[in-house]
Amino acid sequence: MLLNEKAERPKRSRAFCVALGGVISALVLLLMFMNTVFPMLDYAIPTYAGFLMVVVISEAGSGWAFMTYAACAVLCMLMTPDYQANLLFILFMGYYPILYVYLQRLNSVRIRRLCKVLIFNAAIITYALVFKFLFTSVDLFEGMENFGKWAAPAMLAMANVFFMIYDRLLGSLIQLYTMWFRKKILTKK
Repeated sequence: MLLNEKAERPKRSRAFCVALGGVISALVLLLMFMNTVFPMLDYAIPTYAGFLMVVVISEAGSGWAFMTYAACAVLCMLMTPDYQANLLFILFMGYYPILYVYLQRLNSVRIRRLCKVLIFNAAIITYALVFKFLFTSVDLFEGMENFGKWAAPAMLAMANVFFMIYDRLLGSLIQLYTMWFRKKILTKK
């Protein structure tokens, strides 16, 4: 069974939830700072940082996960220097693992997939527009000059392929966390 709000979760105190949110926020910031050390991971690091929200959902609930995401989004914009990775985290990778749990509740597989793709495409198009507006000196389509006017659709198509892979992997990682790591490692006495 994948993670959801009705899953058996021990009753956690408010202090535990706040502490967990703080620890996860610190880990997210550390990952986002690591992007300055490894700039080639502009897209991977926000993905890893977003997955940490699964821990908060699992241990404290989605309300605490959204608050942790909001705190991380603000802190990332204020404290970390790589705005491209920050935008990706804020506009999609940070909240999607939380939203994923709710989208999995949709009964129709087609509607679920359509909603996921629409949310992703809206986020990526917003990302591209904000990026173009904020960073006028940086070309988002650098290296794709051979595609000409098809550069944007080609980039969007590649992003959708990445998203389909990411969505499947996210489901597997959530299942790995809830079924193995949480049971075998966290509750081991």
